[in-house]
Amino acid sequence: MKNFAEHLANVEPLNLAAAARGGGLSFLSRLNDFPFGGRSLLEHTQAVMDAVLAQAPCVPPGEEARQPSVADGSVMTPWWSPMPAVYAAALFLHAGLPEVGRSDSGRCLSVGGGPPHALESARIARAVLREAGVPFVVRQHAAVLVANQRRAPNLPGSGAPAETYMRLACTLDLRALWHLMRAELAAAGSGQNAAAARLDAFRERAEGFGVFGRPHSPPLDARRVRDIGFEGAELHRALNALRYFELVARMNEEDWYVERLRLERGRPRGRLHLLVGPAGCGKSSWAQEHLADTVIVSSDRMREELTGDPADQSQNYLVFQRCMDRVREHLRAGEAVTFDATNYSEHLRSMPVQAARWSAAEIVSYFFDVALPCALERNRARPRAVPEHVIRRHYRLIELPALYEADRHMVVDAEGQLSQYWPVEEAAMGA
Repeated sequence: MKNFAEHLANVEPLNLAAAARGGGLSFLSRLNDFPFGGRSLLEHTQAVMDAVLAQAPCVPPGEEARQPSVADGSVMTPWWSPMPAVYAAALFLHAGLPEVGRSDSGRCLSVGGGPPHALESARIARAVLREAGVPFVVRQHAAVLVANQRRAPNLPGSGAPAETYMRLACTLDLRALWHLMRAELAAAGSGQNAAAARLDAFRERAEGFGVFGRPHSPPLDARRVRDIGFEGAELHRALNALRYFELVARMNEEDWYVERLRLERGRPRGRLHLLVGPAGCGKSSWAQEHLADTVIVSSDRMREELTGDPADQSQNYLVFQRCMDRVREHLRAGEAVTFDATNYSEHLRSMPVQAARWSAAEIVSYFFDVALPCALERNRARPRAVPEHVIRRHYRLIELPALYEADRHMVVDAEGQLSQYWPVEEAAMGA
């Protein structure tokens, strides 16, 4: 039987019952005993995956969106991998439920209920797909689809503003999310009319905002940014900065964007190296070896400087304020700075990203793609070990940087090897 990575390469059906018996995906055996909507969770999962393949591909014939390109500043290749990622995500939509079931063995969850297990399901997806040899961009896109599975049916009724859809489209493919949830409804059978209507409303809203199947385009097109004097990698950085100013800083005046870019033309260009990964995954050691020529600002070192103990969490607000003061100082001087902290969520990254964007600096993110067992082993070997439950929480909550959070997105594997997963080289150079 083919392994899951081989199935994904051709996006072909996978017999989950056979995979469970054969041990190819060991977590499947647990799904067979968990009740879900009148059948086993394994049977429901098989129905969802079959529904993915039965419906139109993520870019249906006759609906092909104009392909994103460098010219309009929205190129995403190879970040999105819609069809393989949707199929993989379908396998893990409810993978976290057995964990819930162990604490409440009689519970039977229905499709209509909200999934408190989404983050746990996403964590399992990342771990299993890594072990199965699935490429980084496919498994990460699948995991983020799983983590955000309820946003498609829930956003339309929440009164969420346009920026919510636009920011989400800089994190995952909204068309892929729509297809995934449509397959979930098809597998659930009848009685899902209300959920189907919300899903249709989600698609209509996303299409109206121009982010259905494509990332949010910057508020100024590439031609206008070129006219201001940006080319190549600088053009790419400027377009991402504009996304940030619109979606995060909430600046929405065209004249302001133009004036801001003109101001940036006269500033020295610093660079922020932003490390992203759970505690214990090896960020600090890797930075000391590979980014030693930069100014390294470390939250642990700042804690030690302020409190005498790098593990003291009592002064965290002051710690990060002092770190950001140093980051801004060096970036505004046009220097390269590495910010060494976990930075595992967009919320935690907001301060360094803000400092870099307002300093007109380039941002390079480094996502540490290290398996949990490896991180736990490395942590045990450290002179100052982090509590294991903290590392497990980081793995559960980790978020890849969104499009507007960085200008080059890198991945560091367990051996310390570095590769760039977005943008492709020609996109980075503005080709």
